[in-house]
Amino acid sequence: MIKKIVVSALLLLIFTPSVAQEIKFGQIEKAELEETEYVNDESASAVILYKHRNTYLLSNNGVSRLVTEIHEKIKIYRNDGFDYATEEINLFKSGNDDEQVKKIKAVTYNLENGKIIESELQKEEIFKTEASPNYNQVKFTMPNVKVGSIVEFTYKVTSPFIWNIDEFRFQYDIPVKWMKAEIRTPKGFRFKQTPKGFQNVYPKTYTKQDNRIGMEVVVREYNIHNMPALQQESYVDNIDNYRSGVVFELVSVDFPGYFRSYSRTWGDVAKVIGGSDDYKNQLDRTRSFDDEIDALLEGKESQEDKMKAIFKYVKDNITWNGVDGKYFYHGIKKTLSEKKGNSADINLLVVAMLRYAGIDSNPVVISTKDNLIPFFPTINRLNYVLAYAVIDEKQYFMDATEEFSDLNVLPTRDYNWKGILIDNNKKVWKQIDIASPGKSTSFYVMDINLQDDGSCEGTCKTRFNRHSAMSFRKKYNGQDVDTYLTSKENKLSNIEIDNYTVKNADSHEGNVSESFDFFDDYGADAIDGKLFLKPLGFLSMKENPFKKEKREYPVDFGYSFKDTYMVNINIPEGYKVEHAPESVVVSLPEKLGTFRYIVAQAPEKVSVRVNFEINREMIASDSYPFLREFFKQIIAKESEQLILSKI
Repeated sequence: MIKKIVVSALLLLIFTPSVAQEIKFGQIEKAELEETEYVNDESASAVILYKHRNTYLLSNNGVSRLVTEIHEKIKIYRNDGFDYATEEINLFKSGNDDEQVKKIKAVTYNLENGKIIESELQKEEIFKTEASPNYNQVKFTMPNVKVGSIVEFTYKVTSPFIWNIDEFRFQYDIPVKWMKAEIRTPKGFRFKQTPKGFQNVYPKTYTKQDNRIGMEVVVREYNIHNMPALQQESYVDNIDNYRSGVVFELVSVDFPGYFRSYSRTWGDVAKVIGGSDDYKNQLDRTRSFDDEIDALLEGKESQEDKMKAIFKYVKDNITWNGVDGKYFYHGIKKTLSEKKGNSADINLLVVAMLRYAGIDSNPVVISTKDNLIPFFPTINRLNYVLAYAVIDEKQYFMDATEEFSDLNVLPTRDYNWKGILIDNNKKVWKQIDIASPGKSTSFYVMDINLQDDGSCEGTCKTRFNRHSAMSFRKKYNGQDVDTYLTSKENKLSNIEIDNYTVKNADSHEGNVSESFDFFDDYGADAIDGKLFLKPLGFLSMKENPFKKEKREYPVDFGYSFKDTYMVNINIPEGYKVEHAPESVVVSLPEKLGTFRYIVAQAPEKVSVRVNFEINREMIASDSYPFLREFFKQIIAKESEQLILSKI
């Protein structure tokens, strides 16, 4: 089976003929050390001055390995650029095969009294750890790094997984001044190149004889200059989905007298996974849990009640170890005995139990958001499995790794692209849509008693459902109550909270509600006999999350939502309304979202009702300017003052 290789990559913004010589290790210019900022991006905390990658096949005594040589030179401009003085090399392993890194050489250069001073990395400063069941990691941090330093390192990765070439990444969150890269693949091995990101890629491609393997190879050379940074912003699913790069897929092998196709459909991928022992045999072995499930299901008539009971049982009794997986790590028996497992152990256990209860249930294999979007049908890009059931033609998706998930209310990491259904019993192997997260609602009711000195007291009651409820439960249950309330008081403009109560926060089903009394010394500004206050008080939106004028990738809210605020302000005796904000409705194009701000006045009270609604969980980048302006107008409206003056 073709396995995954993790190797970092480089490459181009604009193809230019390769005329400059390669930079040799230790070739440091004094002018580079004297630089205080990057001329093409003054905000950059660091820049990749030069990166060279050379990837090729090497055969020795009939054994072939994929070799990747890396040479990188980075300039540090500010303290927050120190992170780029640490290199992490992820090395895939499977069975008895693993990737190895060799010939690590690393030096830090500083300019002291006009002289270039070198600090070399020592062997004892290189650390190897097991990052996960499938990866080892070699990590080192450069010595004597300061503002103004240049760090330089080289190393070589050798891999036995020779035909599965992982993504070539062209773009990082710091700019790149110059990159060169070359990859050689044997002629006759046809690779499909799928570009990703927003910068075009134009490699120079030619064939030549490679004496290291004794055959002709196809050479792809990349030479780029001044690649801009692509940085993380608010509400992005996974920034690495949008970095410029190329993904390679082995399509076929074609030699005289021999041809084999490796091109797959998602149905082919599903069949391969479904043919594994985990999916073909293990799911129907029920002796490990049949007695417990019989007792659990006693008295439950409907299939939906049985499904809810099983789902809750697994969530309550099995703990996720934090490891993703589409195959068993422990297996059903060991998972039940140790009461923990990876995502496949847990969710395949749900499938097995549902089947035992007579419910039509199967696995759905996915790639989570942190694992990127699969750009072509591949087993290796899939890293997770959900439990899936159909009852009376209604679909149910379940993820029992999350304590507060519910039926069709999955952790937001699961809503990434599509899923691969594996139904071996009905011989159905296909790609399916994952049920939409649906709209979540938050409802706030606040009564404010305003005093003539600007202080106020009142009550606030809230109710959350679906993903809003899940988010609340995770925050609330993730810390002790005193710490939670202290954090909440700070977040809500340093109010004082009293008589705090919460209902249904420990369950994964239904709404969550909370209520509390509050006191605020600074509810309004008292100036020259007048009171100035924002009607929504501490519930007002304070900051626009969309700061940049342009955005190349979509905005991912995780789920659509509707927030409703009902605020009643009791005017202090002897005061009247001098000015109140006007009512307004602001809408996004294509019904993407709406903001309604409605003000009503009475002699002793001002009421404000706000509906804030985002109707799609993912909004395309071409709508970003409208979204940014939408939030800007919301903040401006919620910042408008209600002015009360003495009668």
